[in-house]
Amino acid sequence: MSRRRHEPTNVAPEVFATGDGTPKGRHIKDVLTALVHASRDGELLPSERVLAERFGAARMTVRNAIAELEAQGLVRRVPGRGTFVQHPTLVHSEIFRSFSEDMRLRGMVPGARSYRARTRPAPRDVAARLRIEPGAPAHLIERVRTADGVPMALERTNLPADRFPALLGAMGKDGSLYEVLATVFGARMETADQTVSIARLGPAEAKRLEVPDYDPAFLVERTAVDTMGNVVEYGRSLYRGDRYAIRMHVSR
Repeated sequence: MSRRRHEPTNVAPEVFATGDGTPKGRHIKDVLTALVHASRDGELLPSERVLAERFGAARMTVRNAIAELEAQGLVRRVPGRGTFVQHPTLVHSEIFRSFSEDMRLRGMVPGARSYRARTRPAPRDVAARLRIEPGAPAHLIERVRTADGVPMALERTNLPADRFPALLGAMGKDGSLYEVLATVFGARMETADQTVSIARLGPAEAKRLEVPDYDPAFLVERTAVDTMGNVVEYGRSLYRGDRYAIRMHVSR
């Protein structure tokens, strides 16, 4: 079955024509750049064939213009699916904030998908991080965090159930975990130990984050401590490698 023809709808037809002597390749790049900035993150761009017809240009000329946009980080090409708008990379800084707080400070709306939560006996490695006995009850919360509706990270976090017995009932799909801990339980985060490594997204993880299989991601392990020095959570989260950069302050 052939794919439905995807036409550009937010660009006036006369924009595709050149009349001021601008080289064809530069004109195509300028128009596509404006189209990207006017589109939502993750939106599918028209195919090379459609664009070549609209611009009255060779497909190779269009392809070269798209390659320049990809090099600038404005679009990403997914084999077999097309070219997608990609808005600027977010910097994951050393400042300790919740995902919701971080997105709000960037002027974006935090949200969540695929929310799953349950209480289980803590595996030995999780128990060691939470400083509880192996097999003691621990809450596991897993969800895809979004910014302006775009999947950004797959969060998995564990918390001691004995300390926060009603947590899962108080949490909402889109809610901020740290805000619930502070307002309902009086637990306020103070510091966290984090390690960052590179991982490849398996097919199931990539599907949930809407990226190609085995795309690189940042694996962030976090152990958070409250103002009393007690461990509150231990998590392993995957942040999209195409949307994040890591910032660190180092000194001698």
